[in-house]
Amino acid sequence: MKKLLFIIGLVVTISSCTTINKSIKQPFSSIDIRMDDFDLTEQKTANATSITFIGIDFHRLFIKQMGPGSTVSSIPVLGQYLGDATTSYAMYNLLEENDGSDFIFYPQIEKKTTCPILGICLINRVSTVEVKAKLGTFK
Repeated sequence: MKKLLFIIGLVVTISSCTTINKSIKQPFSSIDIRMDDFDLTEQKTANATSITFIGIDFHRLFIKQMGPGSTVSSIPVLGQYLGDATTSYAMYNLLEENDGSDFIFYPQIEKKTTCPILGICLINRVSTVEVKAKLGTFK
């Protein structure tokens, strides 16, 4: 019996999983944009909150609020930011609340995360993100 458990444990430990990723290099594209090419609004604000339980956001489990694609990079942003799901939801809300805007110009992001159950974020996490940014429209 011990031999059988040892062999099963050894097989599980030695067995492996294979992952194959293929990608293509994106071509270098450079566009010369000047301030005369677009208009900026006053600074706007949007918020988003996500509540995860054991790492799953059940409210947005089947809803993608990140633009036409399914990645954070599908939201048109000029400037760098740390992308996570709640931040992309807040940026999505910013564009949704301001129709006619083409892009977000250098966002300022304030993120607050709390872990209400014993302070352990693995069980339950509440993340609130506030995005402040100017919105741009191409002429």
